[in-house]
Amino acid sequence: MLELRNITKKYQDNTGIENVSFDFSKSQIIGLVGSNGAGKTTTIKCIFNLVSYSNGEILLDGEKIQSANLSKLAFFPDSNNIPLKMKVIDYAIYNAVCAGMDLKKAVIEANSIIKTLSLDSICNKNFGELSAGLKKKGILVATLINNPDYIILDEPTANLDIESREELMEIIKLLSQSNKGILITSHIIDELQQYINHLIVINKGKIVYDKDFNNKKDKIIDIYNEFCPTQKKDFSGLIKTNLGETKNNEK
Repeated sequence: MLELRNITKKYQDNTGIENVSFDFSKSQIIGLVGSNGAGKTTTIKCIFNLVSYSNGEILLDGEKIQSANLSKLAFFPDSNNIPLKMKVIDYAIYNAVCAGMDLKKAVIEANSIIKTLSLDSICNKNFGELSAGLKKKGILVATLINNPDYIILDEPTANLDIESREELMEIIKLLSQSNKGILITSHIIDELQQYINHLIVINKGKIVYDKDFNNKKDKIIDIYNEFCPTQKKDFSGLIKTNLGETKNNEK
């Protein structure tokens, strides 16, 4: 279990997050939602020790996160930060070796994941040759190669067309069924409706909602609007914009 206990991160101009606490277990798909600047990305940075926090603690299976247990966590990075001249399979192997995996094993693991995800057609292509949707799938190979227990995805479907979003979200759903914990942040929160089983809402740096989610009865937009009332108008416009995207974008 990943546990956040009263995490506070202060910046010079404001408090990024304040007393953020929640648990994250295997087989959960958590939707972490909030407006721009609410504290989603800051929370993720704290989990991976990318920023220091002034108060609280983060535990992974009862221990503080250090280099020895960091491989249990995986982060799905933005496609803007990947080497475009690197092959999909080479990027995955590189990530595994950097995490301490033997090269021979890394090659075997990379090929196994590529086969499982049916990505043989792109494994030897450079990221720069791929559409937005295929880039995301290529990144997923590198994300999974160390067999993490918990995967954190920050806006994984950003800049994808509707079909590519659905394909990626279905893969993410399958991962949770293989006993992996998934945490997703997204501005397109309507797309999380059918996939998540737990919802966390963060507003102005504070957790305002943290409960199991029943996608047959609960509605994310209703919960969001109840606990982030000042964001209601902006959120509605955001939904309208995203739903208005066409399939003319590349996958």
